[in-house]
Amino acid sequence: MNALSSRRAKRVILTGVAGLTAITLAGCASGSGGGGEAGGPLVLYTWAASEGDQAQWADFISGAQAEDPDLDITVEGPSFADYWTKVKTRLSGSNPPCLLTTQAARAQELGDLLMPLDDLIEKSGFDIDNIDASMLSGMTVDGTIRAIPYDAEPIVLFYNVEAFQAAGLELPGTEYTRDQFISDAKALTDGEKKGLALAPGIFIPNAWSLADGVPAVTEDGELDLTNSDFVDQVQSFFDLVSVEQVAKAPEAADGSEVSQQAFTSGEVPMLIEGPWMYGSFADAADFTLGVTIVPSTSGEAAAMTAGSGFGIAANCDRPDEAFAAIEALTSVSVQEKQAEARGIVPARIEALPAWAEGKTEGAAEVVEALLADATPQRTTPTWNQVETLMTQYGVQGYRGELTAAEIMETIQNSVAG
Repeated sequence: MNALSSRRAKRVILTGVAGLTAITLAGCASGSGGGGEAGGPLVLYTWAASEGDQAQWADFISGAQAEDPDLDITVEGPSFADYWTKVKTRLSGSNPPCLLTTQAARAQELGDLLMPLDDLIEKSGFDIDNIDASMLSGMTVDGTIRAIPYDAEPIVLFYNVEAFQAAGLELPGTEYTRDQFISDAKALTDGEKKGLALAPGIFIPNAWSLADGVPAVTEDGELDLTNSDFVDQVQSFFDLVSVEQVAKAPEAADGSEVSQQAFTSGEVPMLIEGPWMYGSFADAADFTLGVTIVPSTSGEAAAMTAGSGFGIAANCDRPDEAFAAIEALTSVSVQEKQAEARGIVPARIEALPAWAEGKTEGAAEVVEALLADATPQRTTPTWNQVETLMTQYGVQGYRGELTAAEIMETIQNSVAG
C-alpha cells in the first residue's frame, strides 16, 4: 500500500451498516452482477472490502438515487491495496463491470482500462467547468478525461494553535514562507521535543516540493526524480532534520499513524497531512486545530492535490447509462453530503462551502487558496517501488548519511532498470 493509500485507510469514518440497505453488495466473482445486461443494475467495481468502504459507497449511491430514483447500482470489489491489481483481472472476465473508481495519482496506470469521457461530457452537457481543474488534470490520460473526480484534497500543514500562542508566534493562514516556518519550528523545538512530525516515504516530500511548483513526475508521465530542482527540494526537506533539527528522522517501519499520534497527543505541534484527516484529528486532539498551507519559498499558496473519482470501463457497452450514473454520483448534493458527513474536500467548486462546516476559523480559506493553484499528485506505474525505496533510503537522508542527490539517483536507476 502506498503512502496515500495508508493515509486514506486511516481516515475512513464508519457510519454503520444500516446504510448498506441502499445498495446491493455483490461478491467478487466475475459472474456476479456485471455491467453488460441491458436493464440490469450497473456494477461499480471499487475498493469495497471493509465496512467503512461499504458504508461510504452506500452513502454515495443513496445520495445519487435522490437525484435519480431509477438509478440501480451494485457494488463489488476487494480491499484498497488489492484493487489496483484485481481490477485488471476483473475487467478481462465475463460480464465485466461498467463503473470503476480511480485516484488521480493512479489514473495513468489504469488508463487503458478507462473509457475516454470527453464525448459523453459534451453529449450530456455536463458542467466540467465546475470541477476542480487540478483533479481533472490528474484524471486526464493521453489528452482525454478518464474519470470525474468526487474529491480534491490539497495537502495542508496542521498546527497546534495553543502551542503557537504559548510561544508568542503569529498564527499562519493562507500565506506561509519557508523561512518563517523554520523560524516557528525552531521556536517550538525544545531539545528532544521537536516542532514537526514526519512520516517515511515520498508522499509528504512530494507535497513539499509541489508547494514550490516542482514535480517528481513530468506532465508526460515520466519519472523525474533526478531533476536538479526536485533534488534540491527533497534536500531542503531532509535538512529539516539533519540541519535545522526541527524534526526527528522517521523510522522506515513507521506507519503514518506514528506521526499522526505524535501530533494529536500534543507531543509535536505541526504535521503535514491531507485535509481528510481533519475530523479524526479534531476528535483525538485536546487543542485547537489550526490549518495553513504547506510552506513555500515565496509564502504563496500552492498545493499538491490528491483525490479519487468515477470512470467507465473501456469495454462497457452501456456508456450512456454509466455516465448518467456518474453525473448523479458526483452531483453537488452528494458531494455536499460527503463533505459534511465524512470531511472530504469536494471536487465540485459549488460544494466547497459544505467542507467549512465545523472547521476552525480560516481553515476553509486555506483550502480554497490552495485549490486556486493546485497540481495533482502524478505518479507512474512503478510508484509503489519509488515509495518503498524512499521509505528505505529516506531515513539516511534525514540523518545526513546520504544526500538527496544520491538517494534520488539510486531510486531513479533502480526503478528505470
